[in-house]
Amino acid sequence: MILYNFRADFSLYFMAAKYKKYFEQMFEQNREQFMHFMLLNNAYGQDKRSLKQQFDEEGIKIQKIVQEWEDKLCKQMEKGENGAYSAKLGEKFQQEVQKYFPFYHEVGVKIRFVGD
Repeated sequence: MILYNFRADFSLYFMAAKYKKYFEQMFEQNREQFMHFMLLNNAYGQDKRSLKQQFDEEGIKIQKIVQEWEDKLCKQMEKGENGAYSAKLGEKFQQEVQKYFPFYHEVGVKIRFVGD
């Protein structure tokens, strides 16, 4: 006999809705910075060599905002009965960031270009 774990499924559903809601709130409250970084992120994808320094400088600011919101989100989960889902929630939140900023993971990473 297979027992259906409604609580686990509900927690996963709640988790999905919550991380997207936090992402939207974060984006709205920092719209100007995020839109600027989105344009820079796209340009960086086309010309990494000349935009690397600017991308890192702006990206560090964005990472700080993202980390603050991820901490808020995960701390809310850790307070309740769903502490085990906190790491998964943080991962989902980071994946959402990555959707909008495909080069986000390259902020602060040293890149060696051929010929340097």
